[in-house]
Amino acid sequence: MTEENNGHNGILVAQDGSPAALAAAGVAVQIAQSRDWPVHGLYVVDEALALNTYADFHDELEGGREPASRAQLLSWFEAQGEAALRLLESRCQAAGVPVSTEILAGGVPQMVLRESEQASLLAIGRRGHGHEGDAPHLGRTFRSVAHHLHLPMLVGGGEERTVHRLLLAYDGSEYARDALGWAASLQRGLPAEVVVLAVQEEGQRRADEWLAEAQAQLGECRCLRRQGQLAGEIVQVAREETVDLIIMGRHRHAALLEWLTGSTMDRVLQEIDLPLLVA
Repeated sequence: MTEENNGHNGILVAQDGSPAALAAAGVAVQIAQSRDWPVHGLYVVDEALALNTYADFHDELEGGREPASRAQLLSWFEAQGEAALRLLESRCQAAGVPVSTEILAGGVPQMVLRESEQASLLAIGRRGHGHEGDAPHLGRTFRSVAHHLHLPMLVGGGEERTVHRLLLAYDGSEYARDALGWAASLQRGLPAEVVVLAVQEEGQRRADEWLAEAQAQLGECRCLRRQGQLAGEIVQVAREETVDLIIMGRHRHAALLEWLTGSTMDRVLQEIDLPLLVA
């Protein structure tokens, strides 16, 4: 299903106040503004940390304090969520984007996936407070959400940035065509320059076809052909072209292969700290 037919229910921004989540929110607000979409901010109080006596909550709660009770710890998590959502609200209001917010309690991946059923796009950070500055690390919550999600996902990078140039990885597949639709929309709405990358292991014949297909929809764009391993080529071109956002379709492999080596999405996220939109 293409993103144009996915409900037009706006963007769900999952927030925990971490730099990666704030970076995701920054790009999400730009996309919402360009598409005239609303934003819904969600903070989930992780009951596994807040209510389990033996859980180590320190990495995910700012301040380094020791609570007098589990009730106090719960209130501290709620206060952290309120602060993160207020920041999201202020950014949306400055951009003229309609915004609503919500704090829920429960299992974080489960609550995010449940709330995302009403959205057209999920924006999420790739790691929480406990791994700030650890660029290759992908958080457990992020992995749980990403590999069960059935709608487009925007993953925050290491810092907030304005999107002026984006990289589209294109191979003519169904999911790549969804990614192409996103690139065309953002090209017009932001507006942004588009670099299209076609990666093929051998030869360039099909790569030429893919690039021609993408250019027919995009019009003005820069087209590049590469040979090699997909994730590595995406990362290299993103650096060479100094892009602000990478867009790609989902590349589904056999479950065992993904478990052993990680998905293409995982490898790109581990190698470069740029925002990534996965259609």
